[in-house]
Amino acid sequence: MATVRVARRRLRLILAALGAGVLVLAAPAAAGAAPHEPGAGSGAPILGQVARPQVKPPAPLPVRTGSVPVTGTRAKAAAGLNDRVALRALVIATDAADWGVPTLTTTLNRVGAAYDVLYSADTALTSATLVRSDGVGKYNAILLTSSMLVYSSNGSFLSGLDGTEWNTLWNYERNFGVRQAALSTSYGTYPEDYCLRSVSEGAVGDTPLNVSLTSAGAAVFDYLQAAATIPVVQSYVYRTSIAPGCSATATMTAGTDVLGVRTTSTDNRERLAVTFSNNVNLLQSDLVVYGLVRWATKGMFLGEQRHYLNVDVDDWFNNADHRFPDGHIETDPGFQVSAHDAYALKTRQDALRTAQPQAAAFTLNLAYNGADIQPGSTTACSPDGGIDQLTSTSRCLKDDFRWINHTLSHPELNVTDYATTYAEIADNFSAAAGIGLTVPGDVLKTPEYSGLGVYSNDPDDDTSPPIDHGLGASNTNLLTAAQDLGVKYLHGNFSFPSHVPANFNANIVHPLNSAVSVVPDWPTNIAYHVTTPEEETSWYNSIYGPSGSLPTFPTDRTYAQIVDYEANVALQHVAAGSIATHTFHIANVRDYGNGRSLVMDWAESVAGKYASYYSTPLLNVNWSALGAYTTLRNAHFAQRAAGVDPVYDRSTGTVTVTSPAAGTVQLSGINTADSTTYGSDRSGPVTLAANTPVTVTAAPRL
Repeated sequence: MATVRVARRRLRLILAALGAGVLVLAAPAAAGAAPHEPGAGSGAPILGQVARPQVKPPAPLPVRTGSVPVTGTRAKAAAGLNDRVALRALVIATDAADWGVPTLTTTLNRVGAAYDVLYSADTALTSATLVRSDGVGKYNAILLTSSMLVYSSNGSFLSGLDGTEWNTLWNYERNFGVRQAALSTSYGTYPEDYCLRSVSEGAVGDTPLNVSLTSAGAAVFDYLQAAATIPVVQSYVYRTSIAPGCSATATMTAGTDVLGVRTTSTDNRERLAVTFSNNVNLLQSDLVVYGLVRWATKGMFLGEQRHYLNVDVDDWFNNADHRFPDGHIETDPGFQVSAHDAYALKTRQDALRTAQPQAAAFTLNLAYNGADIQPGSTTACSPDGGIDQLTSTSRCLKDDFRWINHTLSHPELNVTDYATTYAEIADNFSAAAGIGLTVPGDVLKTPEYSGLGVYSNDPDDDTSPPIDHGLGASNTNLLTAAQDLGVKYLHGNFSFPSHVPANFNANIVHPLNSAVSVVPDWPTNIAYHVTTPEEETSWYNSIYGPSGSLPTFPTDRTYAQIVDYEANVALQHVAAGSIATHTFHIANVRDYGNGRSLVMDWAESVAGKYASYYSTPLLNVNWSALGAYTTLRNAHFAQRAAGVDPVYDRSTGTVTVTSPAAGTVQLSGINTADSTTYGSDRSGPVTLAANTPVTVTAAPRL
């Protein structure tokens, strides 16, 4: 069978990224900002993502003396009077410029939690703000952007809440047993004493301040390794000590200095705060802010957070362009995977699972083109075999990897007719079945994400940069053929705005055919046409080096620096809870020496970084489950938008969920037949009929 060609189409996607600009999405890693490279679809090189934008540390909090006297006592006139609270967080900020709002709301939106934002500079806080007319507390968590809520106005520093409002808030927290967490705090006693006294303060730049968890902190942030070092960068930091005799416990320290505190007020309200600033673009925020939210809510909220590392390798059985260190590219025959490469990949995958027990489930997804499958091959592995033994070795290793339909011969599907498109999908299923590969029937990865509205103005043009015309410009023949063959999930790409869902970990129900949904992948900066560290380094520096087409770094990067940087980008996807797959290509699986490959160098680095921070498992799911999860998330966010109302009753230990619309919602902090554990968290779906209460057992964190 003739070798399938995919080279020129991949090259045009590199041109697209370089010429039309790269979409840098808010979700990756370390300090600094730089673009990314190819590595998107079916061999289709699209620049990957670079680190999140550079962060400027905020100014220090104002110094304010004195304190607000606490008035009122616990009011509970009858049993159960203050025992019911809605599972909803209240974010209290100063004004719309408050840097803490996007940091908190990004975490809440990733999780899928319900929340309101109150800007204290121009909105009064009253009892009606906090308690419903039926006596139910509106919020089970109070999240302050800073413990003082002080802001600048016409040269003066003002408090967002006056004394009456502070006491209204504190009375609510006390009477309903609601916790308060502050995204930032300093020493001092205004408006109340967190038991912190000044040691020193100042800004931290790109050189990390290493922060450790105390035993109390390890209990609060138990999804982190107890010995984890949190790298605090680009922040304003208050180094403090705890006042003698004060009811407080350090949760985070830097040497002998306290940088996080859990404290109880004189009227027995629980509070948690950190003394360094956080920002949505920083890894430290990914590590810490979820813990603040989880503690404040007692682990009871809409949604959930888990961590995933899913990796696709595109074009199995096909061939790829091959870029050499001097920059020249060979396309005929280019690069082809050998049996030895495949066996080394399996061996390295096994080694990763063993070396990182948290990644014990890690399994690569191989997106295959079946035109070059050899139907009469044996089922024998050839650890030292060549290209001709790839089919037999793939059969031998069929259960060591997962398989994804990537079409039979890798054509662009932007303008193909129904019959051609149907045959490309169906015949690829048949080719895999002929050699015993198990392929999910509900998933399709089109070559270079073609057929989904991304193409040059001339859809037949194979070399010009593609343009995102939107999903409304998709090939309806593709959508119908996919539907007729049982496909539910089509891979999209985060580099294209029209492929990005409205909500985190959700999908896009296709506007032209509701039977199929678009689930985007992360492109990476391990180029689709490189096979060795030397080739990747040459390519990377030609893009991001000081003389590159998108100069980003002050000096050329070494391979070790590239892998470290790119793994940091991916780590922030993982830390954020993204379930989306990262995409590589067959050139990246070459055994370049001692069984090593570019894709596994990257995966090992990501997994190792994750394990240095997190104690929870690094999940890896098959694509049918991944797609189904994004559909569940669609349903969850639809319920959140509809006003689903889960209410926790402390006296009965239950959560009663009511919604004006039928559907399914995710809940954390419940115990049902369908709920599952992740670390010490428990969450699960709750199926609802419209306006019909469902009561489940609560599982609060104490």
